[in-house]
Amino acid sequence: MPSKSPKPAGSHTPSPEDYSNWVRAAMRNIAATPDAAVLFDSTIKEPTELLAQVVRGAFGGEITDRYESVFANGNRFVAAAVARRYGVQPANVLCTTGATSAMAMAIRAFIEPGDHVIVETPCFDLLPGLAAAAGATISYLPRRAPDFAVDAAELEGLIRPQTRLVLLTDLHNPSGASLGQGTLLALAALAGKSGVRIVIDEVYGDFAGPHAAAATYSPEIISVGSLTKVQGLFALKCGWAIAAPDKIARILAASEQGDMGVSKLSHAVAARVLEDMAPFDDHWRGLLARSRPVLERHAQSMIAEGLLAGELPAHGCMYFPRVVGVADTHAFAEWLWREHHVMVAPGEFYGLPGHVRIGFGGDAEPLDRGLGRFADALRRYSR
Repeated sequence: MPSKSPKPAGSHTPSPEDYSNWVRAAMRNIAATPDAAVLFDSTIKEPTELLAQVVRGAFGGEITDRYESVFANGNRFVAAAVARRYGVQPANVLCTTGATSAMAMAIRAFIEPGDHVIVETPCFDLLPGLAAAAGATISYLPRRAPDFAVDAAELEGLIRPQTRLVLLTDLHNPSGASLGQGTLLALAALAGKSGVRIVIDEVYGDFAGPHAAAATYSPEIISVGSLTKVQGLFALKCGWAIAAPDKIARILAASEQGDMGVSKLSHAVAARVLEDMAPFDDHWRGLLARSRPVLERHAQSMIAEGLLAGELPAHGCMYFPRVVGVADTHAFAEWLWREHHVMVAPGEFYGLPGHVRIGFGGDAEPLDRGLGRFADALRRYSR
């Protein structure tokens, strides 16, 4: 079947359902299917034994002094460790239950009903969802294949008098593209000139670093991060916002009780993790050293056959290729699961039909088998 023509600049194709609900249903199906090939994960495989070692060290004997009240403004040891890692001061760090909470708190602080928000597209559906929940009107900034770059001049053209926030990701979800220093400098200049704040979700940023948070480029930029994606430590529910102190104060003022979901227990463990990240960085680097060559080999073969289009990004654990000749990738993904028990995330969830997101942050052997089945299914699919 022929591909649809490209959408106009600034448009966003809504997904046919909510991604979170799709994942919940997918996990139920996977649990009931012994031969399931799971290719949609967007995180590094959990370093369970490393995490257990930290827990034993923190609570196996004398209780760690990192176990302290988080009521005032999160765990101060987490804030200090985040500050050291990303080139800021502890006063620039707000501890949260994760990146989602940090994003929601920032949006709550700076958006009122009727305000205008600009969101990148393709995008994780959480971004426009949070803005819409705050009562904002939304415009979309295209990040176009194949490089999925951000054009600061195009962004400037979308700014209105009512524009209050821009929501971006770096590394980009779903493509894995990096903004790069040149774009960050251009965004910082634009934020300073326009007064429009830019929130950048950097949960995948450590794949290209670690490096200074985007918030260090301008007092109008707010960075969001967590231990969930790169380190695979979703069990800790540890995230943060990094911003100028006045922005942190405003975020806290808009949420008078702070983030009530922050766990004293899990953030004590997170503090110990953040204070010695080397084993966790070694974990994800080791996984990708084995899994990325597998994906490269399969991707190159499928591209050569004319089944896929799009090169792997330089960093990260995600690949977002175009499925050649397939416009409705949601229907394709449903067929792929129904007929072959292979699970990929269709591009409709990110506003870009015709693409699929493939994750490769786990073990190499099941990835190799799954990609082989995926390629075989692609050859069989009626276009």
